Amino acid sequence: MLVPMAKVEIIGAKGDFTGVLSLLHDQGCLHIEDLSAKIESGRVPLERMEVYEEQQLDREQMEDLLIRVRSIIKALEHDHITVDQASRTSEYERLCDLSPQELADEVAGVLGDLEGRTAELAATRTNLESEMALLTRYEPILQKIQPLAKQIVTTGAYESVALLVERRYKSALELLKAELDKITHKQCEIVSTDVDEDTTAAIVVFNKTYSDPVHKFLAMENVNQIRLPSSFEDMPFDVAYETLKERRKHLPAEIERVSLELEELSKQWFLKLTTIRDVMIDKIAEIEAIPKFGRTAYAFVINGWLPAADVKKLREQISSQWGDEVIVNQIKISEEEFGETPVCMKNPSRIAPFQKLTGVRGVPRYGTVDPTWMIFIFFPFIYGMIVGDFGYGLVMLSIIMWMRIKFRANELVQIATSILGPAATMVVVFGVAYGEFFGDVLQGTVILPEVASHEFAYFGVIPTFHRVDLILPFMFLALGVGILHILFGLVVGIYNAVRTHHKKHLYEKAGVLTFLIALLALAALFQQAAADMLGETGLLIAQGSVALLALAGFFYAIRGGGVMGGVEILESFTHIASYIRIMAVGLAGAIFADAINAIVATMGNVVVGALVGVTLHTIHIIMASFSPMIHALRLNLLEFLGKFYEVGQQPYSPFTKTGGEEIV
Repeated sequence: MLVPMAKVEIIGAKGDFTGVLSLLHDQGCLHIEDLSAKIESGRVPLERMEVYEEQQLDREQMEDLLIRVRSIIKALEHDHITVDQASRTSEYERLCDLSPQELADEVAGVLGDLEGRTAELAATRTNLESEMALLTRYEPILQKIQPLAKQIVTTGAYESVALLVERRYKSALELLKAELDKITHKQCEIVSTDVDEDTTAAIVVFNKTYSDPVHKFLAMENVNQIRLPSSFEDMPFDVAYETLKERRKHLPAEIERVSLELEELSKQWFLKLTTIRDVMIDKIAEIEAIPKFGRTAYAFVINGWLPAADVKKLREQISSQWGDEVIVNQIKISEEEFGETPVCMKNPSRIAPFQKLTGVRGVPRYGTVDPTWMIFIFFPFIYGMIVGDFGYGLVMLSIIMWMRIKFRANELVQIATSILGPAATMVVVFGVAYGEFFGDVLQGTVILPEVASHEFAYFGVIPTFHRVDLILPFMFLALGVGILHILFGLVVGIYNAVRTHHKKHLYEKAGVLTFLIALLALAALFQQAAADMLGETGLLIAQGSVALLALAGFFYAIRGGGVMGGVEILESFTHIASYIRIMAVGLAGAIFADAINAIVATMGNVVVGALVGVTLHTIHIIMASFSPMIHALRLNLLEFLGKFYEVGQQPYSPFTKTGGEEIV
């Protein structure tokens, strides 16, 4: 649901401004309205609050120190950091009470103790890790090449170059030899060996007299030369290999030593550094916020929004410090301001993850309905209706539960599995309804005995809807879901229009809804059952009345939306037709699963059949996890939400401290 918001105006003497701003920052519930644009346009009779030169200098100094503190924190971060929250809170409050200059002096002292040593250790570790990666890459190459190098006896008059060639181009070495013979007048030799299944290494030995033209030729032809690190360049390949192995053996201990020293510094300083970072971020944010406020010659004006439930607390806190000298006025939010009112969404923990899906379209406009609970119901329902396989659903649920346990600290995984869990549950539910367990594995068995041509039942009691045999009914079922979904979306659109007092939207949505319902009723009246029940005269009267109702709906749709009202009617038909994808994609998946089982049945060997079945069903489960999900999302976020969803301008973003708590 959308949290009811209140707009407040805080007015007080300019001398109290800094204290009030600090209190608002501490409380962390006011979403600040930037008055600068309104002031410049003359919409409010105020002047912009100015940042004094001293405040600007403090800000610039803190920004410079913040960059340096963050670089040290980055160097000291590691996977096993633990911070005592009570100590951190105490340190945060102490640093917050310091003046900007006192804070700068303390931070400068910390930087003097740490900056040089941390930078040196971080650079050393980076260099050692880079060297390790480089040597790791070269070792297998030199291991293959050095036996070749031992076969080649070179004198001071000869030079050697190592090359890497893709094995499929190994024959090109003969062409390379021919070209180099021309350049060196046949004073050249190439020896090669295979490094692995994809790569061949070669050593080219040639007279030093032709060094420049040979290197120039190799460079122009983009031949991949093995360039050893600078410390190994002048060594023979066999000597370089032994030296490299020895160096690589000692590198891990050096890296470990430097890492342990950084960890010791982290234990000693990480809490203080991160607290300093947060305090400076908050103090900079307070200075940056100043130009958003208004002022007169003697007073300041702060405008903003906060949850209506927090207004009383804000008034009490301000009154306890300033009494009647600072006034908090609650201003009624007009309908014209709904669009710019920040939106705060608060849903039960089970539903809240689905806000990520509705958020794809932006936050809902303030004053309208939060559709998160609708997506919580309809997305799993449509996804389950498409996939609809009991076995596939169990596999999906097992993977989802494993991921939730394995990655319980990963917020993104927890949100994703919270969305996918209900969807997979509905796959199981519809799998039971369709009588599908890895396709038609159970059909014709004791569990799902064949009762009639297209009817199955669990133990002959619970009926199922075998969609592969009931294609046309399945299509009508999908269209029925689409009709109900779209009509419900229009009902929500009418409700939004009433809440926001938007007459044109009301006329348009009500007109489209009336037209569609009348058309459905008209289609029903042309059925023989209607003629039998109403008689000829009654049927004509009913048909005429419904036709007039459809015309009235069309008229009001045009009255509310103009040409777009007519487009909305036509679009509604295409949106309803779009729900046929439930049948098309679902049926394709079911037939594919049945085809897999048919393939397995033709296998003469049980083991081979099982391997083929498991492999193909695994591929199909992966496909069923993505393609139907895209279609289910489209039907919910485009077709359904398109009937009523109005996008707001901004989410609720309170002016809160990094070291404090956000109040919602």
